Amino acid sequence: MEVLKVTNPMTNELLAELELSSSEQVQKMVDRAVAAQEMWAGTPLYDRAAYLYRMADAMEADQEAIAQLMAKDMAKPILQARVEAEDGIKLLRAAAERAKHLYGEVISDSGPGFDGDLVFTKREPLGTIACIIPFNYPTELTFQKVAPALVMGNTVLVKAPSSNPLVVMSFAKYAAEAGFPEGVLQFFVSGREAVNEKILANPQIDAVSLTGSTAAGKQMVKAGADTLKRMFLELGGNDALVIFDDTDLEKVLDEMVAARMENNGQVCCSSKRFVVQKGIYDKVCEGIAARLDALKRGFALEEDADVTCLVTEQAAITVEGQIQKTIEQGARLVTGGTRSGARIEPTVLADVTPDMDIASNMEVFGPVYPLIPFETEDEAIAIANNSIYGLSSGVMSGDLQRAFRVASKLKAGGAVINGTGLYRHLDQPFGGYKQSGLGREGISISLEEFSHIKVYVMKGAFC
Repeated sequence: MEVLKVTNPMTNELLAELELSSSEQVQKMVDRAVAAQEMWAGTPLYDRAAYLYRMADAMEADQEAIAQLMAKDMAKPILQARVEAEDGIKLLRAAAERAKHLYGEVISDSGPGFDGDLVFTKREPLGTIACIIPFNYPTELTFQKVAPALVMGNTVLVKAPSSNPLVVMSFAKYAAEAGFPEGVLQFFVSGREAVNEKILANPQIDAVSLTGSTAAGKQMVKAGADTLKRMFLELGGNDALVIFDDTDLEKVLDEMVAARMENNGQVCCSSKRFVVQKGIYDKVCEGIAARLDALKRGFALEEDADVTCLVTEQAAITVEGQIQKTIEQGARLVTGGTRSGARIEPTVLADVTPDMDIASNMEVFGPVYPLIPFETEDEAIAIANNSIYGLSSGVMSGDLQRAFRVASKLKAGGAVINGTGLYRHLDQPFGGYKQSGLGREGISISLEEFSHIKVYVMKGAFC
């Protein structure tokens, strides 16, 4: 039996010891999910929705405990953890509501030979779906996947993140309180080998939904290629925030803090490259450094803490190395740049040029601000698009026509005008261009993603 020790990354306090599921145990869970799928698909939609409502109610009664556990498990500031706990509850209810109003279509007899036929569409489940949850938003991203998958009649296996599995594993309690039948919704934590063998390469698994790094996504596509299972991949980003010099400086600084400091910079769609027009560049550099220096450092459970730490010390060591590499490539350190255990001080790097790694394909998952100067609109667009990633983006300008014009040319799955690309409405179709992923996620689209569209024909129905 392999045991995973889970610690608080800020204090190194041992929080729990969990047994990692072996390949054999994961296979048994898959077998249970497959055995339950036909029964679950045959359960009326309104009954499936009722299970989701009951789970939401159970979580709502325990909402503060969920937030507290998230703060301890990954050092997420408690105010942010509370918002995320609430989002998980909202997602369960929203998926149930939308499913009850997801309609098929009747196809018209638009050509010769189809006269009098009845042709209509219906949504049917994919089958058994594996959801692989990232560390950074363990509650929200669990239910972005699980809620729509379940309500559409799929059985679901959920792999918790190894670095901070406690919150995700705790959801099994609320599933039990909701009364889900055996095999319909299962949670586990395991090593990579079990996932590769019993999830990715397993023909019994019909789809995989992952939020994670681009490297992980590529490995999963390869591992699942022989079975041609569906893959929904929300992957990495190195999103640009383009700032023109006709923008109000205080608004720029507000958005820059919001763009990068949420979750200590560990957000896929946070702005990670700040492309600043030269007329405002020095003021932005000085202003953001002052704002970051004034943020409150503290522990995750402190109500007023702005800066806590990364999910693990190794994550902080990685970010520290990326900062040093960028300085070695010629960037100027304005503030920060130091590490204490798992904490990285908020860091501003000035004089970053487009040829540096951080300006294109090096995704930094921490509170780091690389500032890249530009002169012309075309230059800003070229810098922003010079990346293998294209998850989200932002444009700030006093000229709205220019802002929309630039936004239309950014190769990204989302563009925020006069704000940071760190924006995710629970309903919006969320996902990226290029190597930032496959498919889209959000209440407005996930129900369709997690289902087949089937055409039914009754020939001569109206003859």
